[in-house]
Amino acid sequence: MKKLILFCFLLFLSYFSCQKLITYKEFVLAKTPYTGNELRIDGYYYRYYECSKGSNCIDVRCFYRNGILLDMGGAALSLKETDEYIRSRFIEGSTHPNYEYSKWGLFIVDGQIIKFEQYYATDDITKWTYIREGKILNDTTFHITVSYRSNGSERRDIDEFYHFRQFSPKPDSTNNFIK
Repeated sequence: MKKLILFCFLLFLSYFSCQKLITYKEFVLAKTPYTGNELRIDGYYYRYYECSKGSNCIDVRCFYRNGILLDMGGAALSLKETDEYIRSRFIEGSTHPNYEYSKWGLFIVDGQIIKFEQYYATDDITKWTYIREGKILNDTTFHITVSYRSNGSERRDIDEFYHFRQFSPKPDSTNNFIK
């Protein structure tokens, strides 16, 4: 029994000591209030992507006037399911995304260019942010064409169209990761 307790204690100790070794690199984009009208922010932006067995799933992001981005992920198959997912998990639910660093990011709009930056969940000890960049087509659609790490590595072309959906109330943008 003593060996089991000692093993559990050592396992517990090693887990928490490793957590301190993880380094989160700083955001490259500055937190900048969004005062423009290039994008609507009274709802969320979504994109379709191919998920399991050839189905099209929906990925969702909210943009806020304070320059913060909330990536709500998702795998819903319809916008109605997406609305319910947002309501149940992020508004009414007990699981607030404060516990998930990869859900939060920053965005800037410069003319017709949009950039957003966030951490992506990885097993790396050093957590780099990724930046996605593209062109705003109108106030309800933008096209992301490139993704790269904030250190300039892993640059790749992508082809993601995001569309606006009016939604109220939006989840709160308060979090423990971006002040």
